[in-house]
Amino acid sequence: MKKILVVMGLAAVAFGLVFAQVRTTGPETIVPLSLLRAIINEASGDVALQNEIILTGVNRNRLPAEYVGEYFETEFILAKLKEYGIEQSEIIDLPARSATTWDAEMAELWLIKPGPRKLADLKDVPATLCSGSVSSDATAALVYVGPGFRESDYQGKDVKDKIVLVNGAPEMARRLAVEKFGARGLIGYSSSHPEWDPDQVGWSSLRVGDKEKPTFGFMVSTRQGEELRNALERGTPLEVRAVCVTRQVPYKEQMVSALLPGDSLPNEELVFTAHLFEGFAKQGANDDASGCVAILETARTLRRLLDSGMLPPLRRSVRFLFVPEISGTAAYIEKYPAVAKRFFANINEDMVGEALIKNRSFFNLERSPYSLPSYLGDVLESIVRWMGETQKESEEYSEPGVPVVSPTGTRDPFYYAVTRFTGGSDHIVFVDGGVRVPAVMFICWPDMWYHTSGDTPDKSDSTQLKRVVVLGTAAAAFLANAGPEEAPKVIAETSGRGLARLGLDKLRAEKMVADADAKGLPDAGKEALNIVARAVEREKEAVLTCRFFAQDDPAVEGLIKSKAAALEAVQASFLREVEEVYRLRCLKANIKPQKPAQTEDEARAARLVPVRTDRMKGYFNGFEFYQQMKKLLEDKKLPAPVYQLGRADFEVRNFIDGRRSILDIRNAVSAEYGPLQVKAVEGYIEVLKNMGYVEVVPKADKGAKK
Repeated sequence: MKKILVVMGLAAVAFGLVFAQVRTTGPETIVPLSLLRAIINEASGDVALQNEIILTGVNRNRLPAEYVGEYFETEFILAKLKEYGIEQSEIIDLPARSATTWDAEMAELWLIKPGPRKLADLKDVPATLCSGSVSSDATAALVYVGPGFRESDYQGKDVKDKIVLVNGAPEMARRLAVEKFGARGLIGYSSSHPEWDPDQVGWSSLRVGDKEKPTFGFMVSTRQGEELRNALERGTPLEVRAVCVTRQVPYKEQMVSALLPGDSLPNEELVFTAHLFEGFAKQGANDDASGCVAILETARTLRRLLDSGMLPPLRRSVRFLFVPEISGTAAYIEKYPAVAKRFFANINEDMVGEALIKNRSFFNLERSPYSLPSYLGDVLESIVRWMGETQKESEEYSEPGVPVVSPTGTRDPFYYAVTRFTGGSDHIVFVDGGVRVPAVMFICWPDMWYHTSGDTPDKSDSTQLKRVVVLGTAAAAFLANAGPEEAPKVIAETSGRGLARLGLDKLRAEKMVADADAKGLPDAGKEALNIVARAVEREKEAVLTCRFFAQDDPAVEGLIKSKAAALEAVQASFLREVEEVYRLRCLKANIKPQKPAQTEDEARAARLVPVRTDRMKGYFNGFEFYQQMKKLLEDKKLPAPVYQLGRADFEVRNFIDGRRSILDIRNAVSAEYGPLQVKAVEGYIEVLKNMGYVEVVPKADKGAKK
């Protein structure tokens, strides 16, 4: 028996030794662990959260003088930057989009009969009053009209001189309820996640035209809205009073800029962005005070590490922009074109500070779109993955992770995802085809309190903020100082992760063929080959962007060329594999394989090259474009557009470079968003041409225009 126990014990020890030998020491990342530890020790999520609370923890009634002076938010950010030793920081006035802006002084909503009972008050919940509402004092019967944007919602209901209750945003119902049927105003209930928090009140606005009837809109919570609806549907008459005082006040747009200058390459700038304003009525804690305090703390952490000598002097500059969302970034680039030309990369931080488990959320690293391949996403993914792997218990690694937690924060795992480009924040300005600065976004999504009264600092987490600050600081420290010595690491990250993406693209192509029916098989085979070809082209371009760090080092240049050539070899192999899958699928479907051939539409599109005019140089303001298009269509000065591209129109514009034909653009965007009709892409470019944004020239005559 003893011999058996000894043998079993020795076997267990041997098994344990073997098991221990296959475990790795820890996840690797592109940033040295010693530097990461220094950053972790300095970065403070608690300081960031305290700053967020100061910015958004209480409701503030902005007085008229603030609109033309200095905003509370810009003054606070500037004061903190100065306190942290960021001397090159300033408040910048930007061009206003109009002479005045909307402001609310007071608003109350009352249930008069049965009652009286106050339903909502602006000073309690700033989201109560829809922006764009005019001063009103209306007492009237309440009528429920469902969502209110269909004529059928009003059948059998008299809403003239009454106030309507809508299950949705008031603006969606305004044109019918007020303009057509004569209602005095609207009350709506709609929020991002009422199933999660029925007491949150959604942000909403009215967009009343100059020739339309002035009116008002109130928002209540889903719980309140359903209570009112249920009473009405039970036959209980309700009378409400809506009173509000609003005004148009002179104003200006403002932002804050700060710079940590580089020593040897100061004219190469990494730029962080976060939006300090999303309108003026009320700013969200997570959206996006969290991004602002995160990049503010990143600036402080870098400054402290530089002053202590734990971080060598920055070779490149690092800039921080606290802006009105999107419009402020675009205005800054337009105002300072010489500065914008220095930007080599952007990290945009939007909604980064929420507690992940509490919000059922993930931290997302959003990559640049296909039109702008870059090393940037892969460098950031290396750091983000390290954070995710080290903030959880793992049987994979023999060494414990490095805890990145705050004293007052959660111990949540760092749930993360690396996602494709979707847009929707300031990074769209940088990746626009007229700007072309590689950009990524940090964002926590989904958000259970998105654009509602529930977006308050109690949803944020100092641990999450600390982790985001560590990510941003590590990225800045690496990107600002990387040169030929670090370039092989950047090349390895970019080419290695690029090969992984190529594998997934090949899988997508093969699934497209496998899932096609017999009739659609030839088109599926053609699109599948396009996916692979465009993917290789994209990843090759990404590898070539690593030249930024080569600085004319011949050995590094040689490595980049070698990696690019290897990708070309992969293309031939992958295309053969997709063709084999296609032939097999044709065999099973009992049809003859067809070689891809151009249609008449494709042949025509291949001969035409769109070229940007001066009107399309710089950032393309999509909002202004569609407003102009709407006006031209109303005045019958523009043919009705014949395209339906959805969000793909962004990339159609971005691929316009004066070299690609319309067919090239169609193929590139189809590989990204799914097959598009050539005529749809051609139709959109025709609209751009008719509005003066592009010229369309024969391919042979395009010359050197760009």
